[in-house]
Amino acid sequence: MSCLPESKIAEPQLTLTDQERGEALVAECMLCHSNKEAQRGPILHGMETWYLIDQLEKFRSGVRGNLASNRSEYLMGIGAKKIQSDYELVYVANWFSEQDPLPAIRTIKGDIEDGQSVYVQRCVSCHGENGEGNRQFVAPSLQRLEGWYFLEQMRKFRSGQRGYHIKDIGGQSMAAASNEISDRTLRNVVAYCIDAFGPEEEISERDRLVPRGARRPF
Repeated sequence: MSCLPESKIAEPQLTLTDQERGEALVAECMLCHSNKEAQRGPILHGMETWYLIDQLEKFRSGVRGNLASNRSEYLMGIGAKKIQSDYELVYVANWFSEQDPLPAIRTIKGDIEDGQSVYVQRCVSCHGENGEGNRQFVAPSLQRLEGWYFLEQMRKFRSGQRGYHIKDIGGQSMAAASNEISDRTLRNVVAYCIDAFGPEEEISERDRLVPRGARRPF
């Protein structure tokens, strides 16, 4: 029998299995990466496994997420450090890729015809006619991207806040491709992609509250 006071007896340390840690990481990711109110990150549901693995590894290794001026990526870089093993990284990527795509509110408006013209000239060779992507060119599908996030990333590629690292091959290609493109043109391309092959449209809470046929108060 132990002579130690009851309060001094050490409790057994329970360790989580790899799968349990993976599930806990997914739950933490969902705080930002969903279509719930106060969302701060893009929806990841239904994105390709290879692309999610690639981006998570870039965040974990510091290829992405080291610029404090790029606040959202910087926070993601901090969060990715919680991934302790390759198993956990692949588990998270695979979980999101297996989920059904989520609808998204249409937030970006633009000239669809002009956007299509620019897309055919500058984007289709890598991302495909229907935005399906091409892993051979390190070009992800564009079919799951929300308009606000899509436009934000294009601006970051253009400004050098993304695609600056020598090991970010895909990012460097996008930085070069978006160089000197006007904001209006970027909006038009994003608006076209969302309209042609983007996520299913979600109705905003504001629109749900406005009676059909009524004039919007704002």
